[in-house]
Amino acid sequence: MTRYGSVLRIKEEAIERYKEYHASVWPEVLAAIHEANIRNYSIYLQGDYLFGYYEYHGSSYEVDMAAMARNPKVMEWWAIMMPMQTPIDGRAPGEWWASMEEVFHMD
Repeated sequence: MTRYGSVLRIKEEAIERYKEYHASVWPEVLAAIHEANIRNYSIYLQGDYLFGYYEYHGSSYEVDMAAMARNPKVMEWWAIMMPMQTPIDGRAPGEWWASMEEVFHMD
């Protein structure tokens, strides 16, 4: 299992709408996340920053993420979410959510 943390900003005028969508994530999107071997997924909000955390339990992260990205319902969901978001400076090329380095963990 590998832990992932990532961050991006949300447009202030979209915060309530974003929260409403995430209070009832579409079942197809939840299924796609599960099929991509993602577990223990959380998104936190602080001001206009979103912090995402999840655990990956698969054997080929790139393959699983690519399969999820091709899912039509996930693409539809992202088409709604992405205009509400603003990627942060310093993210790696090709990233939307900026990956974070884990500097401490305790079970």
